[in-house]
Amino acid sequence: MHTVSRPGTKTVAIIGGGVSGALTAFHLRKNSKDVRIVVIDPRPELGLGLAYSTPSMRHLLNVPAGKISALPAEPGHFLEWLRNTVDPEATEATFAPRAVFGRYIRAVFSKASNIEQLQAEVIDLGVDSDTATLKFKDGGLLTADYVVLATGNFDPAALPGIEVAAVENGVYCHNAWSDATYASLPKDASVTLIGTGLTGIDVVLRLREVGHTGPITAVSRHGVFPNRHAACRMAVCSAIPANTAATCVSYLRALRAAIASGIEWRSAIDSLRSTTNDLWLALPLKEQKRFRRHLQRRWDVVRHRMAPPVADIIERELAAGTLRITKGHLVGVSLAADGARVTLRTAEGPSETHAARVINCTGPGMNYRRVASPLLQSLFAQGLAASGPLGGGLNTTRYGALLDGQGQASSLLFNLGPGRLGTLLESIAIPEIRQQAVELAVILDGRLRRQVAASRIQLQPASQLLSSAAV
Repeated sequence: MHTVSRPGTKTVAIIGGGVSGALTAFHLRKNSKDVRIVVIDPRPELGLGLAYSTPSMRHLLNVPAGKISALPAEPGHFLEWLRNTVDPEATEATFAPRAVFGRYIRAVFSKASNIEQLQAEVIDLGVDSDTATLKFKDGGLLTADYVVLATGNFDPAALPGIEVAAVENGVYCHNAWSDATYASLPKDASVTLIGTGLTGIDVVLRLREVGHTGPITAVSRHGVFPNRHAACRMAVCSAIPANTAATCVSYLRALRAAIASGIEWRSAIDSLRSTTNDLWLALPLKEQKRFRRHLQRRWDVVRHRMAPPVADIIERELAAGTLRITKGHLVGVSLAADGARVTLRTAEGPSETHAARVINCTGPGMNYRRVASPLLQSLFAQGLAASGPLGGGLNTTRYGALLDGQGQASSLLFNLGPGRLGTLLESIAIPEIRQQAVELAVILDGRLRRQVAASRIQLQPASQLLSSAAV
């Protein structure tokens, strides 16, 4: 497959066809009618990505229907679609299945006309003065004026002490989303999950959905599941005012003061939604590091909450003892006669348990220098990309332009979605992704218009240019 730019037509290549890529293409087409938009993804269906291609209807959104429209200017758009298409009784407080939201994104994307889809994998990218050339796995090429990296999430980072034999025998599963993780598992077998975040919750639900009834143990350093959503009155203003001193201690004091004044803690957390990244960017690097060390997990469990129906299931399992939490550090997983031997380091000392299957639920890997992406490895090797200041994701400007190894902003390469966790605190939920897509579409449209205007001036006859200058 060899694809080149069309003469006289500007091309925007969007690498990744999940929610981030689909929404960027949609909003760019709304703004720019003449640009060629090419969305590239190995998967046949665009708009789903990992989170919304789940086969389980038990995997619910952790944002209610009234707050998760794909269109920032139309906050009720998803709820209206949900009522008209799936559930006439849905309300603003409904937590819809993620698979249904995936259908909604595809419905939104289908409204955009004349967007090309290439079912391919980009493995390399080269940049000259004003264009980028993409190389596909099959050897094909595409020349583009702008490139948007919308690559989504990658597999979790490697865990320590995983014995090769445990992997080869299938008792340790690195990918929580693979069908093989749930295959050939006896109904009453014991399962150990490494991680107690939302991925761990998803795996519990999926195990029960496929008929597993055995005991499940979830292991993590903090030993805490996410909190549950509950109805609360919306706060009038941000719990952390914009003029708060940019330190973790000052932020924490302001938040606690707001809660002490009578604001329900969920309302206080939700009041920060529109200002979280601004507050984060105001923190000096040493304060961001302090947050990561001491506050990140405390933030995650109150910010990324479980939908009430999901929380009900988890709480019943905990009460029944069929699901339990162990607080500790993973030392290793090795093959044993009855499955896997899981070695932990706990506050009480070394601990050893056995399980028929161990599943990595630690969430997406954020060290992009180590993820299995030939494209990203090439960008790092060429110095076209750099890790974020804290070592993860990608280093970008406030609006997503890639910063190279020298800290210079690219005029051709942009990023949105999870990769921007290299510089932002929040960049994986729909409210953030949709806003990034809108902003990036506006930026690209503006640049395209200026380029077209400049090219028209260059094509004018010399006599016309002189006449215009005289005027």
